[in-house]
This record gives sequence, C-alpha cells and structure tokens, in this order.
Amino acid sequence: MIGIIGATGAAGRAAVRALADTRLWDTPAPTLRLGGRRLEATSQVAAALPTGDGMPEVDVRHLDIDDPAGLSDFCAGCTVLLSCAGPSYQIGDRLARAAVEAGAEFADVSGYDPVHGQLLDLDLPARGRAAVLSAGIYPGLSALFPRWLAGQGVGEPVRLSAYVGGLEEATLGSAADLVLSIGDGAVWGSSGAALAAWRHGGRTEHQLRVVEDIEVPFFPDRLTAQPFLSTEAERLAADLRLAELDWYNVFIGTHMRTALNRLRGGQPADDEELERSARALMRACSLDVGGRTPYYVMAYWMDGRDAGEPTSVSGVLRTHDTFEVTGAVGALAARALLRGDVPPGVHFAAEVLEPADTVERIRRLKSVTALEAITGSASEEFEAGVL
Repeated sequence: MIGIIGATGAAGRAAVRALADTRLWDTPAPTLRLGGRRLEATSQVAAALPTGDGMPEVDVRHLDIDDPAGLSDFCAGCTVLLSCAGPSYQIGDRLARAAVEAGAEFADVSGYDPVHGQLLDLDLPARGRAAVLSAGIYPGLSALFPRWLAGQGVGEPVRLSAYVGGLEEATLGSAADLVLSIGDGAVWGSSGAALAAWRHGGRTEHQLRVVEDIEVPFFPDRLTAQPFLSTEAERLAADLRLAELDWYNVFIGTHMRTALNRLRGGQPADDEELERSARALMRACSLDVGGRTPYYVMAYWMDGRDAGEPTSVSGVLRTHDTFEVTGAVGALAARALLRGDVPPGVHFAAEVLEPADTVERIRRLKSVTALEAITGSASEEFEAGVL
C-alpha cells in the first residue's frame, strides 16, 4: 500500500493518477491510501480515477498533519508514504519521521537539503529503510535530465549551462522557495546561493549576474535570468566532474521582474515576512500569466570531449503543467521504493531514479510537448554563458 499525503493538491492529484495507471506496474497495482484535510475533496480525487479490472483499491482518509496521532494512524500499514504536501520549509521532517516510525519507506516531491540532514539522524540504513527526497520537477527532474543528457553521445562532459523556468501560476510553497533563492541561500537553509557558479571543482561566489530582457532559445518570450547555484546543481556538477556549470532560474513578464527587483538584496527576517514576500510573487505570476497559456521550459547546453574531439548536446523539456510532471516523478520514486530498487538510507531522486526509464515515462505525459536531446554544435544556436 502507498499512502499519499496532500492528495488533493495539484501535485498530489497528479501523483494519484500516475500511481493508479496500471502501465506503471509489472504486478497488480498496490492499494492507494489518500489523505487530505477535507474528506469530501479527497473522496472526489478517488472518485475521478478510472474503474475496472486491474485498478487499485483506494482507501480515503481524513488527515491533519498537525495531529501526531492521526498522522501515525494514517501511516500504519503503508509500505511507502509519498508526501505531496507543502510548503516543505514548514513541514520539515515530520512526515518522514512518521513514516519511518510506522515501518514505511518515504518519498517526497520536495524535501530539500535541510530535511536530508534531519533524516540522517534517524540512521535509516540501520533500520533497513530508505527515503527519496526532491522527487519533483525542480528539484528532481532538473538534475536527472542532464544526467540522462550526459549519456547522449557527449563523451566526457566538461561544461553545462541551464535555463529553467517559464510563465505559470505559483503555489505558496514554490513562491517561498523562489524568495529564498534570490538572496544568500545559507540563510534559512534554502540549499544554494544566488549569483554563484561552479568552477573547477567547487562553488565560486558572485561569478554571474542577473540579466534582464534577453532572448534564449526554446523560450518563446524575452526573459529575466537569475543565477542560482543550488546544492542539487553542485551535486550534479561533482557527479559529472564538470569544470563549469552556470545555472539560471528564468522568469517571464514585467510584473515578476518588478517583484524580483524589490526582493533582491535581502532575506526575510521571519516566517511572516517570508509568506508576505511569497504572496507578492504569487500575485505577480498571476498578473503576468493574464489569460495566456502557461508553459515551463528546462533547457540545457552541454559541451564535452570524446576521443579528444569536442562534442556538444542540448536538451529541452517543455510542459504546460509542472504539477503533472512533479506528480509523475513522485510516483516513480514511490514505485522504486516499493520494488526495492533504492538501497537503505537517505537519497535524492535525481541520484537514484534510473534516468532513461524516467525520461521515457515523463515524455509520455499529456502535458509534456517536448523532451529531447539535440546533438551538434550548441554554439551554432546559442553561445552558453554569453548574453
């Protein structure tokens, strides 16, 4: 049985649909237990699933994650607990600890580095349990996709440039994460540093600058590029042994540009200020979308060497529904845990999910209109890092 917390949210609903898809399973689909604060809304998620032979049984429960006894009762009997709840900075390791105490494996579509550090204290290998964090689109697929890209004929990767973002509505959790990425990531444990880049084996502070009103291939609009070297990106650079990595978070629209400029230069002093800033970004996102069709792009340019010769490959993912992608990655993490594909311990999804299988399954999603590797000279189309 897989328990899904936050089943009524956008990512949670997508995860439930993915887990109920019988094509995901080599054996009969597991029972799903859905948890949410509003029982009626949770029941509606279950009722929207297809019915018929081979479809999983569904158990619907009221769940308040602030109620320790109720949380413990929800986790009891689950083989895997998948968290689609947020925001992560408020939940911390509560859900993971409840899962482990109930004898379940744990996956989280968010769950950043601070949660990883907290879970190390549980000594999961000694308990024979595994946890997979950051099993969403970003973080998650954002670092898994370039791992797959590195196997598409580039040889030995040397440098990578990434541009990730788009035009879409923001949730409170994602907006709060964005606020934390604008300033010094050491504050609040937001898992990275603005303006930093990876150079020859480590982070170099203040290497890059914010660039506004530029054109970048694969993005249909002019954009603002905010350099941010996350710890996920640092792990990627170290694993691929890159000499250089430049990572830019991308924002579209004048309202977002104005909101970001107001926030730069400082960090929120407390939870209340963080929420105010996050809600300001949510409003800016809504104004910029303004009836347009949302889109989200992850674009990468990778240079390498093969047998002494220079190589290059670019990759692009385009979707109009990041929540569907996040839910699917979370479902794949839950499946990997259920099948015993993940060794005991605390892991990040990008480092334990199989890249080729994950990319192929994400490519099949209705909301994904492109997920491709393009070999050839990246410089013919775009000189990475030069704006």
